Amino acid sequence: MPSSDLTPARPPPDGLGSNFVNPTSCGTKFIVVNCIFLPIAFISIVIRVWTRMFITREFRLRRDDVLMIAAFVLSSALSAVTLRMVKLGMGRHMWDVLMSNYSPTLLQLNLSAAIFYNAGTGFLKVSVLLFYIRIFPSRNFHIAAWVLIFIAAGYNIAGVLANIFSCNPIAKTWDVRIVHGTCINRPVFYFVNACLGILTDFATVLIPVPWIRRLQLPPRQKVLVLCILAMGCFVGIVSCIRLYSLYTFLRNDDLTWTSVDALIWCLVELDLGIAGGCVTAMRPFARKYFPRLLGLSPHGTSGDDHPLPSDQNLYPLYSVTRTGRARLSSLNYHLSPKWGPKGDNLSQEQILPPAAE
Repeated sequence: MPSSDLTPARPPPDGLGSNFVNPTSCGTKFIVVNCIFLPIAFISIVIRVWTRMFITREFRLRRDDVLMIAAFVLSSALSAVTLRMVKLGMGRHMWDVLMSNYSPTLLQLNLSAAIFYNAGTGFLKVSVLLFYIRIFPSRNFHIAAWVLIFIAAGYNIAGVLANIFSCNPIAKTWDVRIVHGTCINRPVFYFVNACLGILTDFATVLIPVPWIRRLQLPPRQKVLVLCILAMGCFVGIVSCIRLYSLYTFLRNDDLTWTSVDALIWCLVELDLGIAGGCVTAMRPFARKYFPRLLGLSPHGTSGDDHPLPSDQNLYPLYSVTRTGRARLSSLNYHLSPKWGPKGDNLSQEQILPPAAE
């Protein structure tokens, strides 16, 4: 009889045998994806915090900043978990994975990955929507944004809880020795969860479009804002690709092999979402270090041929110190549409340009 230490996670198909020495594996994908996309998310977070602390000199983090940092921490945890999963057999066929690695450790890590992904995407979407709420003072926009926040937070919290309590008893999720009890159909749950994610992704991108059209921005800067929204659309497209990979997962129970693509697209979606969410807060960074990118001169004035239209209902921003206001008074920073002079409009300066005299 073979040693129990060499028992595969599932018996091999007819005509095949288990290979624990040099098995076929696609786990290298995880290493490549993590090496590319996690640094992009990290650099985006660093620029965002640097901008807050040393360029706009707010010296404190807003709620949307904290949530975005939390999303990055969870994304980093997801990356660490997936790399550990590769070492234990993720990316191989189940008959090439040792049962001692598969249960309980690999299944516990798989559960952790699902929890980190759901919580991370929840923090990410709520962060972006909170940022939008600070930019657009319209009451109707606020109502729509808060509805989306409750939907995004609600289904992601439900996703975390559904993953934790997917089996009764809970330990049945990772311990294959427990034969009694029941579990939900996890692949179907992932599929439904991904559909809700796609809906909120595109809704988050589309909701500010009517208000962005009203912003008094030079053409080059309007293109920049549209590029930011396009990046959000790209994240939604990544979600659609992940949905397709889950369809493959539904049709094959070779978990360690078929779930690879779905897990990789989770990593890509979360990291790109963090990068896209941070871009919306980076205008001061670009204005300071790359002014020509925004069509500004090195002194921060507009480089477009046509000045911005005047508006008697514009109100000044309050994102600079009292001394700074006197120094920047000649630039005439304003916010459009209407916003009360005592409003919390500090971050509007991050995407709105100085009005022309």
